[in-house]
Amino acid sequence: MKKLLPFMMAALAPSLFASPMPEKAELLATNTVIARFDGLTDIPCRFMTADCPDKCDHATKVANFTVLVNENYAKPGKYGDDKAEVGSVVMVDVKKPTPGQDDNKVFALVDTLQPGDTVCLTQDHYYVDTESAAYPVRPVTKIEKVEKPAAAPEVPAAVPATPIQPRMMMPGRRARR
Repeated sequence: MKKLLPFMMAALAPSLFASPMPEKAELLATNTVIARFDGLTDIPCRFMTADCPDKCDHATKVANFTVLVNENYAKPGKYGDDKAEVGSVVMVDVKKPTPGQDDNKVFALVDTLQPGDTVCLTQDHYYVDTESAAYPVRPVTKIEKVEKPAAAPEVPAAVPATPIQPRMMMPGRRARR
């Protein structure tokens, strides 16, 4: 069995990089924006389970994009994300696979970006309903580097996202006894 384990892990590895969208996924909204890349932010584990921080997978890294122009917005039903306004921030997880997203393409492009670069990205908002859970998914279905449009307004640099601190590490709070 020990000899088969590496082969089994190698066979499962591709599934970690491209996960398909579940069958019961309803498109709620789609936003296509021209955005400025503001950099990466590490979001640490929030120590919310007994497995934290050693055995959990809560910590992640996100790419922050500030919206300069919203090119296309569609919300086919009653629910879904609102239109991404100029100056709002779109965050894309660049550590964990997202269903319905070409993770290899997204991760590779984000690795080449420098703060201040401009991209055109489309982020869809799906509601997934499986037998065991119901949850939202926001895959990036298109991302490409573009030139900054001349008509784009000057948007101030976004304030870096502040990671959520665990309660026990917040300043001014005493530990319970």
